[in-house]
Amino acid sequence: MILDVATASIIETVSAFALNARRALEVLPPAQKFQLTQPRWQWTPKSDGEMVRDLWDALNRIIHAQKLDVGFEELPQNVAVIAEGALVVPYVRAATDRKKLAFIDPFALSHAFLYGAFPLLVGVEKSPPSQGVH
Repeated sequence: MILDVATASIIETVSAFALNARRALEVLPPAQKFQLTQPRWQWTPKSDGEMVRDLWDALNRIIHAQKLDVGFEELPQNVAVIAEGALVVPYVRAATDRKKLAFIDPFALSHAFLYGAFPLLVGVEKSPPSQGVH
């Protein structure tokens, strides 16, 4: 089924992203925090579970997950551009040996990394080499 293929692809992608993003974050001070505040879709979980709001926590949960699954939700008709509705992936759920199953928004995850952490990693304002007078 197509959702099985999509699920496998999403888990592979989010896992690879989490591993590499976490490695990159290791060069920043441990006190530096990035919040998951920019979801692509407005949604609320239909089942119990905490919403992970911290980038480091979310990345760790994905990397160390003993259970990792993908949530599919149908978009409301007034938002969907596909006849008969459209499915989106508003979250992945991860549980580790130390933490219960929790919701992680993959869009908010990537946004926090790309717009919060990444600019600090590459140094947004790099000054040009000095042009000394000879």
